[in-house]
Amino acid sequence: RALFRAAGDGLGAIGAATGDSLSDFGSGAAGISAVQPAAMGEFYHQSGIRTMNAVPSALLLILVPLLPLLLAFPALRSRLPWPRHIALLPAVVLLILPASISIELPWLLLGAGLGIDGTGRLFLVMSVLIWIAAATLLHTVEGKTIDERFTTFFLLTLAGNLGAILATELVGFFAFLVLMGYAFYGLLVAGVDERTRRAARLYLVLLILSDLALFEALLIAASMTGDLGFEVVRQAIAQSPSSALYMSMVLAGFAARAAIWPSHFWLLRLFASSQPAVAILLGAVPVAIALLGIVRWLPAGEITSPDLGLIVQGLGVAAMLYAILAGIKRAQLKMLPAYVTIFATGLFAAALGAGLSDPAIWNRYQHLIYFFIISVGLGVAVLTAAIGWLQARNHYLAAPVELADDSATGFDRWAGAVVRWAMQIGFDTLPRWRTAWQAKAGRLRRTHRWQKELEGGESYLRRWRYAIILFLLLGILMVFVGISFPD
Repeated sequence: RALFRAAGDGLGAIGAATGDSLSDFGSGAAGISAVQPAAMGEFYHQSGIRTMNAVPSALLLILVPLLPLLLAFPALRSRLPWPRHIALLPAVVLLILPASISIELPWLLLGAGLGIDGTGRLFLVMSVLIWIAAATLLHTVEGKTIDERFTTFFLLTLAGNLGAILATELVGFFAFLVLMGYAFYGLLVAGVDERTRRAARLYLVLLILSDLALFEALLIAASMTGDLGFEVVRQAIAQSPSSALYMSMVLAGFAARAAIWPSHFWLLRLFASSQPAVAILLGAVPVAIALLGIVRWLPAGEITSPDLGLIVQGLGVAAMLYAILAGIKRAQLKMLPAYVTIFATGLFAAALGAGLSDPAIWNRYQHLIYFFIISVGLGVAVLTAAIGWLQARNHYLAAPVELADDSATGFDRWAGAVVRWAMQIGFDTLPRWRTAWQAKAGRLRRTHRWQKELEGGESYLRRWRYAIILFLLLGILMVFVGISFPD
């Protein structure tokens, strides 16, 4: 006990010197202390939040995303059995602890925070269950041990997913979201299936556009308030003249990640081509976290925006109609989870639009939104696993699913239509330009230079060393920036 008290006094002195939120450790007889961060929003600022032992609880909270990041290095997991399951142990232990925990890390990412309460615990339960199922399915593939680079991207995606759930402010959420998104892209292209790689390229394009929109929203929020906690940002944006721009950027960024119609085409292609272990992650990793981001980032319930609400409602209704009609038209069992996901995201958009039009509706049913998102993630995973098991049991795993033309990207179809129309006009009205039209059409059909560059980049990305070095350099850079500008 004396040794623990001395260690607590030392940690308290360090926390007072660095501005850390973990302070007053040496004042209690048995290490009982309060963890009260200063910049996490009202959601995590309740004065009654206490932990049974602050130091182990804080370390456990940090280990939830940190352990998967460490195990992403093959040298650190080479002698561990079942490393993908071991990476989930801190999250499982955190779920067992009944107390709410929240800490602030002012030296990380210009000030980041991690925390868990009742709602976060439910999302963590969903993620742990789905990741355990995916890790079990990935243990062996056709009797062969899974590739090391596949495991690396699996663990990086896991770290980003768990970190986004535990993040208590915009910067941390965005950082973990970016890690999760690009690591998931690496998980897709780490395989050898060409159809999955083509679908992953579409996902990458929307991923980049989404990050640009969300980063713009982050800059707007930072210009409004120095505290980027979720609750503080929502209140600041509700009173800001730039609220319409902020909400538009947030909706555009997360809609692309959540596959909300009309940005749904990448989800269809991934469900059609991905292996079952990756397919069960689609509902809980990109989709559910994006829906959670909408709820956390938007000032729904605190601001009235009838025009934006009407637009979001219209998109939601269109998404539900599309999912019903397309699902009936293409009665393919393997694609059923994709259309269920599109319908669910459309229903979420319709409810969100109603909440933006009338804040009272959102405040009344907001608690149900979290249960809805969790049910989407779990339901899609269970449905995908059940269909895969049913197909394997009945031996009718059909030929690769061929999507109709309307599931392809809009710009692909429009580009082809424009080329055909231009060729037809050139042939009929200007015969002398026929050779020129044919040459132009031929060039449009060739593989562009950016496609070759992307294929070359994917070949490097499939080697875990390059990916690990890139993520490590990014982390070192962010820590250096945070230390250089402590204010």
